[in-house]
Amino acid sequence: MSSLTTQFNFKTDNSGVPGTIINSPLRVGDRFFVEILMENSDINPVGITSSAINLSFDPRSIQNINNPFTPSDINSPLVTSSFPFGRTGILDNTNGSITNLGGGSLPFWGIGSPLGINQLDTFSLLHFQVIGNGNSSLVLNIDLSQTGFSDGSVASYSGNQSQLIKIVQVDSSIAIPEPSTILSIVILGLGVLLSKKRNQNNSNDS
Repeated sequence: MSSLTTQFNFKTDNSGVPGTIINSPLRVGDRFFVEILMENSDINPVGITSSAINLSFDPRSIQNINNPFTPSDINSPLVTSSFPFGRTGILDNTNGSITNLGGGSLPFWGIGSPLGINQLDTFSLLHFQVIGNGNSSLVLNIDLSQTGFSDGSVASYSGNQSQLIKIVQVDSSIAIPEPSTILSIVILGLGVLLSKKRNQNNSNDS
């Protein structure tokens, strides 16, 4: 059996391009990326040749916005282009799940290439949008039974590498104007009322 290291990050959306890692709460309407990385962390790594993941999320809080959601397309970032063989994946935004998202490579046959040799490589890149207030969980499960390596071995079980949970933090507070701003609004309103009253009096006098 071989060792697998998994990591997943939330990244900012810079006009449709992944930016920096998010370290602060999001707001309703914000878009963000979920980046999933894998590495063959053995002393003498041979590389990962296949894997599949499952994601679950609160559909009242976030929605996947990869459009179209077509992991079978070799150009789709949903599954790394290093895995052109057997690309699959099903999105269910209604129930908040992405199932069996993955693919594989057959390096000895010249189909694709191994992933994660001496470094974390991107396995999948997904696009989400915040649609509701309140924090929620995004749960990533690695299907170890579908995770294979170049030497024919499979991934050894590791609880902290087969399931990862991240909290999607959403700032639900409403911006409150500064006292000086409120005072300015009140003064402006009084000025408008006095002006109208003055105009009415002038009209009555004439």
